[in-house]
Amino acid sequence: MTRVLCVGECMLELTHLDSTTARLGIAGDTYNTAVYLHRVARLLRAETEVGYLTGLGNDEYSADMRARWTTEGVIDCSLPVEDRMPGLYTVRVDGDGERRFSYWRSESAARKLFAGTDWAEHITGDLIHLSGITLQIASPPARQALLTRLRELRLGGTLVSIDTNYRPAGWDSPQDAARTMDLFAGLADIVFASWDDEAAMHACPTPADAAHRLAALGPREVVVKTGADGAHLLTDSGLRHTPAAIPSRVLDTTAAGDAFAGAYLAARITGQAPAEALQTARQVAAVVVAHPGAITPGDVPLLPTV
Repeated sequence: MTRVLCVGECMLELTHLDSTTARLGIAGDTYNTAVYLHRVARLLRAETEVGYLTGLGNDEYSADMRARWTTEGVIDCSLPVEDRMPGLYTVRVDGDGERRFSYWRSESAARKLFAGTDWAEHITGDLIHLSGITLQIASPPARQALLTRLRELRLGGTLVSIDTNYRPAGWDSPQDAARTMDLFAGLADIVFASWDDEAAMHACPTPADAAHRLAALGPREVVVKTGADGAHLLTDSGLRHTPAAIPSRVLDTTAAGDAFAGAYLAARITGQAPAEALQTARQVAAVVVAHPGAITPGDVPLLPTV
């Protein structure tokens, strides 16, 4: 049994369907990854437990989140935060499926939890997944506690993955974001990044340059996502580019990258080689962009029958 723990913030998601109607869901980059990792691992018949660590309150929406996690098969590893509620964001999607986000999260339960350091002691598992947004909402002392905990776990064989997911508004500066993410990328075994993020933080001229820059920090596997152009994978076997799978339609690109990361990690856990895992990930991402919102309905096939 492989135990996976994803760490970050799960929020309420309001997706605008038209000018007067919105659909309520729950999402958040590392939560999305947890859901798709669990779904794909199940499809691939892997013995995997996927947990999610965040801060939640004792309100109705926090209870709804916990219930939804259970439905998804994601283990509730949340820690209680008194007098706080989950954060909220809205999504508006244009005709090409591209998104505009607005956030209300400064007083969220997760942000209060990640201001302290005690939560880091609760991190455990065979694979720990986090993101740049996890680091963004964590205080500097919390980041140091997380770094220390991950170093301890790696000595015992735990694997670490990180998806950079750079959101400029949450950082003091691009330089602050770059320094912090590089510190954790250097500790990771698998790093996911988008070329847009690498271009913004490091002015990398090509996806290949971004992959080599990240690999020099120490991870064994680097995946640079390039949206509709696919992804670049860099391992000891060299650099390879895989085009994106062609979706049936592009309705909403929300969580496509998160689903890609979750599917890739699930495939690697089941023993697929990196190049094969890349193919699995691209198939899942193509399904996700054809549906509205971050999490597809549970009855939507993510992969051909295995």
